[in-house]
Amino acid sequence: MNVIADLRFVENVKRLALGLEPIDAGRGLRIAHPIKVVFNESARGLPRPAVDRHDSCLHALLYQPGVADRVTLRFVESERRFVPRLISYPILTLEDAEDLPYQNRVRRPSLFPGAAYDVASLHTGIRGRVTRGGSAGRWARVTARLPGGGPVVGRAMADDRGEFLLLLHPSASPVGDLTDPLEIRVDVFLSAVAPVPPAADVPAQDPLWDLPVEEAQSLNPADPENDPVSAGEVLPSGFTESAGRDIGIRLGRMHIETNDFTIP
Repeated sequence: MNVIADLRFVENVKRLALGLEPIDAGRGLRIAHPIKVVFNESARGLPRPAVDRHDSCLHALLYQPGVADRVTLRFVESERRFVPRLISYPILTLEDAEDLPYQNRVRRPSLFPGAAYDVASLHTGIRGRVTRGGSAGRWARVTARLPGGGPVVGRAMADDRGEFLLLLHPSASPVGDLTDPLEIRVDVFLSAVAPVPPAADVPAQDPLWDLPVEEAQSLNPADPENDPVSAGEVLPSGFTESAGRDIGIRLGRMHIETNDFTIP
């Protein structure tokens, strides 16, 4: 039985289960550079539906066999412009989805700048490294605040080598007379327990095997733009170990922090 077209026609209706607009966290704009969005299980060779990328730089997952009530997706870019993420999203039933505006099926995951990110000239930021037990602090989260418990003025995520690029928001510079150098409180966060591969050959087969899963919640139909997990504003579960220090940086320059942020 056709839903839209006359019965004289063969109808094939495809419905959106999840629309994705990956965001460049450094610029706050849609990522134009091609990235991959795939099911996490695909890395283990398990067949899963494709997440299609369109010329508009949007990605779409359609209702089809293999799409359950929750999907875990990897967001990957191979040239280190962005740090990969692993986010689990709930999927509305088709009946619920059709009763709500399309915005309730759209997510905007932010990807943080990686080591090869195209940094604009005169951008203020910090390059640093996180370590734990003498090894790289893989996938650590980083926040920057004004001294004295001020608001967050920058976020970053370390890559598989523990390296991060933290770009400061313009609000980091106080109104009035410029303070140069500017004091910034930088804190890094890691899981309380370092992950252990389930088998010795897993890291070689899957370099992203230990990406922390970030559990996104259902959107509020009255405020579907409020999605703090996608925005990278929520620490992954278990990220309770931290280290930090105050750093003086020059405005309009990239500060290289030579002392690692070390978590025991």
